[in-house]
Amino acid sequence: MNVTLRQQNDRIAEFESQVKANKQHLRENHELITKLNISVTASGEHMSTMSNKIIELQSQLNSDAASIEQLNTVIAAYTNCCQASSCEPFGSSLNVHVIKVPGVGEPFRVLCNGQLAGPGWTVIQRRINGSVDFYRNWSDYKTGFGDLAGEFFIGLEKLHHMAKAEPQVLYIQLEDFDGLLRYATYDDFKVGSEQESYALQSLGNFGGDIDDALSLNEGQKFSTYDRDNDNDEALSCAESFRGGWWYNACGLSNLNGPYQNPDDYTSNQGILWVDTDWHDNDYSFKSVQIMIKAKKL
Repeated sequence: MNVTLRQQNDRIAEFESQVKANKQHLRENHELITKLNISVTASGEHMSTMSNKIIELQSQLNSDAASIEQLNTVIAAYTNCCQASSCEPFGSSLNVHVIKVPGVGEPFRVLCNGQLAGPGWTVIQRRINGSVDFYRNWSDYKTGFGDLAGEFFIGLEKLHHMAKAEPQVLYIQLEDFDGLLRYATYDDFKVGSEQESYALQSLGNFGGDIDDALSLNEGQKFSTYDRDNDNDEALSCAESFRGGWWYNACGLSNLNGPYQNPDDYTSNQGILWVDTDWHDNDYSFKSVQIMIKAKKL
């Protein structure tokens, strides 16, 4: 009897040992499964990360391809510019092009207008809405300023070399706030060097359907508020007219004056062009566009 009981206890102990071993095995398997799950999750996250990285790299490749295409366009423009020193080769274009002018170090962008007065004109100044301040110093007028998509001045240094390279015709279009358009032309436009204070050396013969308000300034040096070169001994025309121009004393025009709406006009401080049959010096124009084109000899 005692033997049988001892055998049963041994058997029970053996079963308990097996249960304990099985529990340990279950724990180990559970830990393994947990590790495997973590590994699978990590692999999934890694795959997701790699997938996102691939998408990012593809986007970068597309961006690089677009940049390369844009650079090729610029290179093509610079290649074409080596054959163009003005807008003439671009015909009736109204777009921005790159040109290379003798005496100017680097090629530069210009706005062309081949439709207003025929093909091949280069726009050197434009006023349309007052978005750009034209009351600038000498340095700004030398190098140019503004936005070719809006208002701008091309710069006296470029203008000097453009007019020096070959004789130029000057075309000025004015628009009033009633939408009426008039124009003036001068057939021998020349501007001196900086050493000559960018003097308006020549205008040539006048034409158009508006009074001549610029010939009075022929021969005058350019003036800004920090470089007074006008002929008025009593005042600075650039300061009084708040612009930069070939002022005499002070003259009948100021196309770089402040942009003003009719209700806000301040005497002599606007975009001025005196025409006694149209608008006198008490009127500031809505828009002006000044262009040049090589003179056909």
